[in-house]
Amino acid sequence: MTQRENFEIMLNGGKPEFAPLLYELYKVCMLATNNTDQPWQGGKDPFGVNWIATAEGVIPESGKILFDDIADWKKYVKFPDVDSLGIEQMAQIELADFTDGKRKEQPVAVFNACGLFERMAAFMGFENTLCALIEDPDSCHEFFAAMADYKIACINRYIDAYKPDVIIYFDDLATARGMFMSPKTYREVIKPYHKRIVEAVTSRGVIFNQHTCGKCEDIIEDYVEMGIKIWDAAQVCNDLEGILTKYHGRLIVEGGWDTSGPASYIGAPVEVIIEETKRCAEQYGKKGNFILFPVLMNEKGHAFMTGDERIPALIMTWNQVNKL
Repeated sequence: MTQRENFEIMLNGGKPEFAPLLYELYKVCMLATNNTDQPWQGGKDPFGVNWIATAEGVIPESGKILFDDIADWKKYVKFPDVDSLGIEQMAQIELADFTDGKRKEQPVAVFNACGLFERMAAFMGFENTLCALIEDPDSCHEFFAAMADYKIACINRYIDAYKPDVIIYFDDLATARGMFMSPKTYREVIKPYHKRIVEAVTSRGVIFNQHTCGKCEDIIEDYVEMGIKIWDAAQVCNDLEGILTKYHGRLIVEGGWDTSGPASYIGAPVEVIIEETKRCAEQYGKKGNFILFPVLMNEKGHAFMTGDERIPALIMTWNQVNKL
């Protein structure tokens, strides 16, 4: 059975032949969001925010904000011309050797980084952003509405250029202990515009994959209600077993790796990696709506981006133990 065939069974709530491994499941495309949202190698994004590249990823330059009062956002935020962002050229590069035959075997997933909350934080910093959500929700509504328009325009171009099966939309709304904001604030101030983005994707027959790290289980019901089909980077600070059971047939959980445990330490021995792989297979893989997303770290960064000599042992172990 191909990755695509198995994946489609999962999406329809059936019993797949195996639990997929993210490294093998998708043809992942990342270049377009490099142009539209945040540069993976650092530098200025199309809004003028300077991103600093670290081994763990890219972050806005510390101490540099465009404004500190959300009421002033229109003075500082200049939306780029989507025609100028090279989305079609990025798709041509990434899909150059991805033939129709490969599409029949493997779904295409396109990243869209820096979601609504993350974008506000990139402009204002986290402290100002969290204060703004409470102190000036009216201006936040205006900002999120305009930013959702931009995101939807870019994503529609992604869909035209890449013809993806999945859009992976990034917005980290939580820490390891809980949400950055209350679920009530999320629902009142962010969710209406998040929902518009979800609907723009799903209305075109594309699967919406929501990347949210941290303990965000309080809004998983909201995700499912909006039409989100996959929750990415699902971490063990959440009740993953309960979520897998409760939302079987409605939500696929992508993650499961203990990202704070020894298996994600830099230089973790292969034996530790194998044990964590087996744990994920036993604890989550048998549920039938789980995709393993391992988080291996090395001196260069995340193994998903950099490669890692431990990956072959992980893949071999997973494929031995995850049959359903």
